[in-house]
Amino acid sequence: MTFDSRVSLRDDPVQQLACGDVLFEAGGMGTVWQLTAGALRLDRATVDGQRFMQIVLPGDLIGLELLAAYPYANTARAIVPSEARRRVLASDAERRLVLMEGLLQQQRRGEDLVALRSSSAQDRLKALLLMLAPEDDAPWIGEEAHTPLPTIKDMAAIIDTSPETVSRIFANLKRTQILDGRERQSARFSRARLRESEWPAGMTRSDGGARVRDHLGA
Repeated sequence: MTFDSRVSLRDDPVQQLACGDVLFEAGGMGTVWQLTAGALRLDRATVDGQRFMQIVLPGDLIGLELLAAYPYANTARAIVPSEARRRVLASDAERRLVLMEGLLQQQRRGEDLVALRSSSAQDRLKALLLMLAPEDDAPWIGEEAHTPLPTIKDMAAIIDTSPETVSRIFANLKRTQILDGRERQSARFSRARLRESEWPAGMTRSDGGARVRDHLGA
């Protein structure tokens, strides 16, 4: 993702977040943040526990509700190792500019949420992997890049399915070498190949690997 050049970052130290670290809690007050690396999930407390609301990707602004004197609406938690900076907004012009950028950002993330919550479970997982993978203009494009991944539980919550379903899809992806070298919270794969490959129906089944091999003619 390309940062908007009009929204410059100050020399504020980077906040390092390990997977699972909370950047801020819902109901608190603080500052507007901008994610510079990694990925976060925004959650809202409900009677049934934490409910996933939105994914945050590099370049995204978080906590814009503070500009209207409201507390944080959601809890922000890192789902992969991440970095964020406080945004220092010293003038009304800077605040207006950030609000405009935030409006465009919400439109993009709304489209992402549709991709993460509609169609089949395997298509939803594919959409999530593409969001987390290095961008197309990365120097290693076309090659298999090491990509940090959320926990199975986080991925299941984000795409609205069960952890068991996510595990079965990953097992079938590894068997058919669409995704290589998967570890507990990372994997190696080509973003271009992942985007272009067609995943046949049945990858959520325990015998999905054989179905994919038949589909690919392996």
